[in-house]
Parts: sequence; C-alpha cells; structure tokens
Amino acid sequence: MLSGIKVLDIGSGVSSGYCSKIFSNLGAQVIKIESAKGDSLRYMGPFPEDKFHIEKSAMHLSLNMGKHSIVLDFNNKVDIENYLRLSSKVDIIIENHPLGELDKLGIGYNNIKNINKEIIFTSITPFGNEGPYKNYKLTDLVLFHMAGHSHGLLGPVENPEIVAPIRAGGYQAEFVVGMASATATMIALYRKISKNKGSHITISSFESMVTQLISGLANCAYNKPVPSRDLNLQKEASVGGMVTAIGGILPCNDGYVAISPREDAQWERWLQVMDSPEWANQDRFKTREGRQDNYKDLWDLISEWSINKSKFDIARKGQDKRIPCFPVNTIEDLMTDKHLLEREFFIELDHPYVGSLKYPGVAYKLSNAPKYTNKFSAPVLGQDNSMLAELIGDLNE
Repeated sequence: MLSGIKVLDIGSGVSSGYCSKIFSNLGAQVIKIESAKGDSLRYMGPFPEDKFHIEKSAMHLSLNMGKHSIVLDFNNKVDIENYLRLSSKVDIIIENHPLGELDKLGIGYNNIKNINKEIIFTSITPFGNEGPYKNYKLTDLVLFHMAGHSHGLLGPVENPEIVAPIRAGGYQAEFVVGMASATATMIALYRKISKNKGSHITISSFESMVTQLISGLANCAYNKPVPSRDLNLQKEASVGGMVTAIGGILPCNDGYVAISPREDAQWERWLQVMDSPEWANQDRFKTREGRQDNYKDLWDLISEWSINKSKFDIARKGQDKRIPCFPVNTIEDLMTDKHLLEREFFIELDHPYVGSLKYPGVAYKLSNAPKYTNKFSAPVLGQDNSMLAELIGDLNE
C-alpha cells in the first residue's frame, strides 16, 4: 500500500520503533538510523538463555523487522551532512529525541523543511512542545500512572489503602503512543499526497494515553464518580481476577476459562452446561441478587465442577448456549490456534544470529496488496551502511 514511500526512523525504543514498523508493514521502505551503540530496543530483551547479545533482543527482532540499519553519529559533521542529504527527499522522519536536541544539532524540523518542503516530521515527545510539563522526562511506568490507567488495576481490592494500583505489564503505554503517532503521520501522508504539503507533527505521549480513558472520562462527563477500588463499594466488577455473580475466571485441568452468565436467562443456560447440579436449586442461588450475595460459595461450587475439565470444552459448550465464555489463552495456545494458523498470522523469518523464528504478523488483510510474505528479519547493526552512498545517489537523481 505504501510502496515507494521512504521513512527515516531516527528515534529509539518502543514508541518510534512501533510507529515506523506500522509503515514497514504497509510496504514503506524504513531506514533505521542508529548510533554506534544501536537502538535501545537491542538492550531491552528478552534474550535467549538470558544472555545479552546486541543482535538477539526479542524487542529488537520484533519491532525492527523489515527495516534497514545505517549507523550515523550526529556529533560527526560528515555523518550529519550525509543524514541531511538522505533526508532531503524522503517522505517521513520519525524521532523521539529530547525536546530541542535535534534543533541544537542543526537537524531539527526547521532545518529539514528548508531542504525538503514536503517532509512529514513526526516528533514523539513526553508531553508535547508546550505546557508546564514539556521538559519533563517520561518512562512507560510514569506514563501509565500519570495517564490514570493504573487506577483500574488490579481492579477492586479488599483494602485499597494497602494494595496499590499497578501498571500493565510490558510497554503497553508506549505501544499506544507509537500507534497514535503512526495514525497522525498517516493522516499527514494523505495530505502530502493530495496537496503536496508537509507538516511537523508533535505527539504528546501523555495525551495519547489520556484519550484511552474512555469509560472513566465518560463517567466524569455525566457527573458520575469513577469506579471505586474498594471491593465493598464496587459490586459490579470482575476485573483483575476478582469474581462476582456476573462472571470471573474458573480453574480447569489445562488452565483457566472466563465466563459471564450475567442475566437470569444466561444463568439458566449455564446450568445446562453444568448438567443442572443439585445445589443450583438452593434459594440463595436462584436470583442474580442471591448469587451476588453468595458469590464466594457459588464460585467454589462451580470451580469444583470445572477443575477436571478442559477450558476449550467449557468455552465451546458455553458459547453454544450463547453465554459469554472463552478460554484464557497462553502464548503456547496462540502459537497453535487453528484460526491464527488458517489466517497465516504468524510468519517465519531467518536471522543470521538467532536462526529461524516465528513472528506475529499483522491484524488485517488488504485485498489490493500482496500477502505479508515479503518481509525480512531485523537488521544487524549497521548492516546497510553500504547502502548510504547508493541511497543518497538515488535520491539526488
């Protein structure tokens, strides 16, 4: 879809890496400009056998697949000249350097637009280029907490004064920022193609995450309180492993299954899945209110039934009865999932240092674009330095 589009990723880490990967997935040529130390993704791991190797980080292998790697030193005049020549005719530059750093080096947006009027220059910043926080630093941990998302994790707890909120695992906040950056850049690319105009996009990571607080912001808009973290005050919740009458997680002989027979009619159909156990006739379980008041005993009884059964069998039978019900999949389950296999979601790529590995593909199919089969593995640091003269030559022609 983006064949012929050239992207320079001069950033480091998850946000810029994921942003430029989205463009690579769509067929753009993405050139990763790295320092001699390499992209910080190369140091993030995990690593095979927990042994560090600059070429074997899973984060690097995943987010930098399909890209080229050229090493340039932005403190070196010759390298800066080569970078400026390279950037003179590309379509997009993506960066997440500290605010103002590139301007001091003479390679910021104002410098680039003088030699490339149609450049799309995407700056991923912690808090934008204005406001009281603009010079603050940011990590995924800080971003997740500042943006209000940790308030809902672990969900309702018995004593919120003792059990503190936590952030989600991995680098989910930075992935959201990368996606927001790619979305804005794609809009700018449409404008460039249709009107021959470039732009400078300044992404606020903080605001990218705040916009994801859909339900909480809606509550405030309607003058309603945000959900309480106090389990005694939050009866209608099934988050973070907590269970109530409206649903939760059941143990199985091969993992866990999630169910949610919320309404009385759904509960009656769920009892059919369980072959109508005798205890279901007890008065305390006949209404939703009764099940809610006695949910701990209820869940113990259901768990005694589920523990000897497969999560996949329970999920299939529950879905046949039109009950929200699904297996809690592990990574191993996904690797053998028949739906993902049929859609050829995972692709296999060879890498000179880690060999053949399966990688997640993309979540879409394009009717007018080739299958996701022309990708190559993440580059070895500086492996495409020899391309620099050729690229500059091609761009100058």
